[in-house]
Amino acid sequence: MKKKYLLLFFIVFAFCVSAQNPLNCDFTVAAKACVDQEVKVTYVGGASANGTYTWNFDGATVISGSGQGPYFVRWTTIGEKHVTLTILLEGQTCTAMRPVVVIELPQVYSMFGGGAIVGGNGVLVGLEGSEIGVIYKLRLNGQYTGVAVAGTGLHFSFGLQTIPGNYTAVAKVDGADCMREMAGVAVVTASAPPATPNICMVTFDTAASKNKIIWNKHPGQHLSHVNIFRETYQNNVYNKIGEVPYSNLSVFVDPTSDPLIKSDKFRISVSDSSGHESEKSPYHKTIHLNINPGTFGFNLIWNHYEGFDFLTYRIHRKHNGAAWEVIDSLAGNVNSYTDFYSESGVTTYYIEVVRQEPCNPSLKDNGILSVISNTAAAAPLGSQEIGNSGISTFPNPVTVTLNVLSRGHEVLQAEILRLDGVSVYKGSLTCPKSGINVSDLENGLYILKLTGNNLVTVRKFVKN
Repeated sequence: MKKKYLLLFFIVFAFCVSAQNPLNCDFTVAAKACVDQEVKVTYVGGASANGTYTWNFDGATVISGSGQGPYFVRWTTIGEKHVTLTILLEGQTCTAMRPVVVIELPQVYSMFGGGAIVGGNGVLVGLEGSEIGVIYKLRLNGQYTGVAVAGTGLHFSFGLQTIPGNYTAVAKVDGADCMREMAGVAVVTASAPPATPNICMVTFDTAASKNKIIWNKHPGQHLSHVNIFRETYQNNVYNKIGEVPYSNLSVFVDPTSDPLIKSDKFRISVSDSSGHESEKSPYHKTIHLNINPGTFGFNLIWNHYEGFDFLTYRIHRKHNGAAWEVIDSLAGNVNSYTDFYSESGVTTYYIEVVRQEPCNPSLKDNGILSVISNTAAAAPLGSQEIGNSGISTFPNPVTVTLNVLSRGHEVLQAEILRLDGVSVYKGSLTCPKSGINVSDLENGLYILKLTGNNLVTVRKFVKN
């Protein structure tokens, strides 16, 4: 009899427990979600993980999750979706369903405003458009500012911002977790002047025969333009000679420089969009090469490059129309050299310095390493003529016509070269007297090379 009552007690107890703890299929999921964004689905019913959990995500792609979950899923189409869970555990079963409305992502609008803070009043920052039902959150340098504005369907402002930095915005659908980054950046700068820039190198532009100033291009700076300065006839006194928009290639060719005559010092500064200008950079000084022809060969002398440290000078030479060749390398503290080279005709030289780190005037190129001096040309004194030339040239200096008198030659080939070795005239002269019109040449010193039968003669003249 006792066994009978005991069995009945256990049956009633099991029934009560089962009645008090029914199987629960409850889970959580956002009621609203956006296309192509992750949605989290979490089971909260409290059942054992030993059961069989069957999920139906109504066409969503499962990114991760198994069994009880949690799951991360993504829908690629809009509309009302239904997430369904069925659990089978110890003979019990339950089913639960939750609807999810999938909508399009917020539209992308661009930031506007920004600029320099003047007088501590702040500058306006805003968004060029908005949508109703979307909350727009403002960020500064990637961190949320706590400023949020509900969309109205029109453009709007986040208000005056007094902290310098890069302002961006994120759109969040009201009542959902989906978010989208807005376009553009509103840059707010302080009223303090920009940081002092640096010249990377000053070199000789072989195409223009002018000095070329190069500085590195750096991304993400809110700057307007670069100012170029050259030293005047007074020591350490600089005049502005030009400016370059900051978005342009970081190069300036000085149109008024004359590197064939002397070296120059240059400095730069930068200005922002509010007109604030940085301090001037440390100076760079160009290499000026001068040649003195000897009886056999040439004496080269140059001033040191100033602006960065280097170890070696390279000496380059070419003769007449031949290719350039490196004839020697010297320690960086040497500034003279004698080349015992005495071929007839015109020989041209330049000096090169190699940087240890390249200059990058744009963000796309591979960099520039070489600084070069002006090119300089001459003919050796001991080999200007082969044979008895019987040639005279006049007047010297000359303004319009350079006359050439020749005895014993019918035709001469004439070439006029600048001191950097660049040819500016070629022609044939009929003897015994011919004239060369030099009126179009710039004022300065030139080399006249005359070639005939068993004759090569080189003369210098001044064009006034």
